[in-house]
Amino acid sequence: MKKLTLFFMTLIVFNLSFAAGTTTFTFDEEIVAVTTVKSTQRIKALGNSRISYPMFINNKNPNVIKNMNKNMEKFISGYKSTKSKSYIVSSEIKANNNLYVSVLFTIEEKNAKTGEKTKLYDGITFNVKDGKALKLKDLFISDYSDSLSLSIENRFKQFGLFQSDEFNPISKNQSFYMENDAVVLIYNKGEATDFADGEAFIPLMLNDLTDILR
Repeated sequence: MKKLTLFFMTLIVFNLSFAAGTTTFTFDEEIVAVTTVKSTQRIKALGNSRISYPMFINNKNPNVIKNMNKNMEKFISGYKSTKSKSYIVSSEIKANNNLYVSVLFTIEEKNAKTGEKTKLYDGITFNVKDGKALKLKDLFISDYSDSLSLSIENRFKQFGLFQSDEFNPISKNQSFYMENDAVVLIYNKGEATDFADGEAFIPLMLNDLTDILR
């Protein structure tokens, strides 16, 4: 009986370890630019906000799709109107491959009192293995910060963009989206540069980041 109990305990530990391993995002596989996850566009009203976003459909991976849609709903809930602001949000899928699906959002923020409108951008990227919404740190090894910051600063120089005094290359909740061959960092007005309208999209090719990618 003790042997049987020990066997089941070992089996449970193995299954938990295996399940945990599947949630870790890596670039071990070569990226194949095929449509892995199908989607349909949906428009949702959240108070006075109107949000257009993709809803994912794929009968082959129902649990993954369920997680992706759950995380998408959580993401767009951040643009529900308040007493002071409302939003009109549109979206575009920028990458859909065997590793990840990435969506770029264009947001028009309206001040309820003044009527002033501000354009913002945001993004969300999903691990297609488990439906998890990825943070920037999930793409890289643990000590990536200095190397990535240097790459970002070099890109600013290449583009001839002057950084603002309070510029932080990698903020705690850094906005980004992904293409099939690049990660694109999003800096909204006032976050990085005073050049032109103050917005900046900084693309970093994945091939140039191999030393720090997971």
